[in-house]
Amino acid sequence: MVGALKKLEQLIKWAIFLVFAFMIAAVVIQVFGRTFMTQPPIWTEEASRVTLLYIVGLGVGASVLTGDLVNVDLALVLMPKSVRRICELTSAALVSLFGFFMVPGAWEFTVSGAMQTSPTLETPMQYIFGSMLFFAVLLGTFGLVKFLDVLFVIPGKELTPPTH
Repeated sequence: MVGALKKLEQLIKWAIFLVFAFMIAAVVIQVFGRTFMTQPPIWTEEASRVTLLYIVGLGVGASVLTGDLVNVDLALVLMPKSVRRICELTSAALVSLFGFFMVPGAWEFTVSGAMQTSPTLETPMQYIFGSMLFFAVLLGTFGLVKFLDVLFVIPGKELTPPTH
């Protein structure tokens, strides 16, 4: 199970890298086009917004595990370990529940995009709206993994090690 999660996390990181590289290329083309061309390409604006949606949609789940999301570390450090553990369990459970609670709505939103096409990319909107489905599923899944990690923590192991 741990190996599969590590592979999923690596896959997500590679996907984020590729999407981010595409976003950088689109923005560079956009800046170049607006600076040096009389008629810059119009697809770059929409492409940069869509790629940003996918970066967030893919990255949020893995960020739960690595501790890269916003956290109130100062308050947690001052708490006794037993209270800190309860807070982390509660937080991970709520994050997971919130993610899974959003899945049905994100699915409906994604399916509704089949009837629309993006204005400049001419892509079915379901592929763009799908970023929210990724967001919800990954947030719920990795929130649950975080909950289980904190629940079955080895005594003496730091609950949320800083990754910075």
